[in-house]
Amino acid sequence: MPNANPVAEVWKYRGLIGNFASRELKGQYKGSALGSLWALANPLATLGIYSLVFGFFLKFPPRTSGNGELASFPLFLFTALVVWNFFNNVTTGSMGALVNAGPLLRKIYFPPFAPVFGSAIAALNQTAIEFGLLLVVLLIFGNVSWTWLLLPVLLLLLAAFAVGIGMFLAMLNARYRDVHHIVGVVLSFFFYTAPIVYPIALVRDKYAEHPWLELYEWNPLTVFVESFRNVLWDLQFPGWGNMGYMLLWSAVALGGGWLFFQSRSRDVSEEL
Repeated sequence: MPNANPVAEVWKYRGLIGNFASRELKGQYKGSALGSLWALANPLATLGIYSLVFGFFLKFPPRTSGNGELASFPLFLFTALVVWNFFNNVTTGSMGALVNAGPLLRKIYFPPFAPVFGSAIAALNQTAIEFGLLLVVLLIFGNVSWTWLLLPVLLLLLAAFAVGIGMFLAMLNARYRDVHHIVGVVLSFFFYTAPIVYPIALVRDKYAEHPWLELYEWNPLTVFVESFRNVLWDLQFPGWGNMGYMLLWSAVALGGGWLFFQSRSRDVSEEL
């Protein structure tokens, strides 16, 4: 019988969630020549392409780092790209995880949220590798401050936000397979409407001419990306307003996603 307490329910199946995470990690690079090295090769290749296009050809100017010594566009870009990669991997991975668990769900009972949470943990493993690489480079250049201590808090809020949206999309995709393709288009829109490949100053400079553009700052992904950059690149506290805004979005997304998923999970195996 499902537990009324979501935390207790997830904790009860922690072993199964871990098994799904382990299975996904083992399957990601199975049969490839480089194996787990792709976990580093893929984000570095993406970073190189964006740096060439937006940093070299389009010459988007990065703001100077908190220690006043760094003005590297690739590093400035990487602090935001890691955040986006995690959000993108969790939301899109949740849909695939639930669909792939369909044959197993039709044979034996287990809570459908288990593969979704397992997929999120696998994405977190990839993010840990990328953040580890970023922190080592920033440490070498001496761009370090107490603000780094806020990184786990921001990651927790981002994870809650991404998992909540991922659960909502996973259940919708189980019923309507077009959702997966629509989400790909929508995520491309959000990627370029958040300050990831360009500094937010380029948008703020146009507020006087186009006041409606200030809606840009209400995009939760804009707040998440800028807060991570504040902590790791600017070495500044993001501000209580931004922290409260991220907490609100995380709670609404996770709570809403969980309720929506659980209310439709009873007969989801028939849809998979």
